[in-house]
Amino acid sequence: MYYARIVFETNASVAEKHADVLVAWRWIENERRARPELFRSGQILEGTPALQIVATCDPEGWKTS
Repeated sequence: MYYARIVFETNASVAEKHADVLVAWRWIENERRARPELFRSGQILEGTPALQIVATCDPEGWKTS
């Protein structure tokens, strides 16, 4: 299970749970492209027993862990 989280410039955030890392990545990427002026960061976490960061992104692009 993967958890995808987006933080906006207003400090509001939203998260979704996904069974596939690519679906989580696509969801964040779609939000980053749709609202670049509001997007601050995105993060994908893997939920096996403890959460582990898989990848993060900022307005410029992705960084893998």
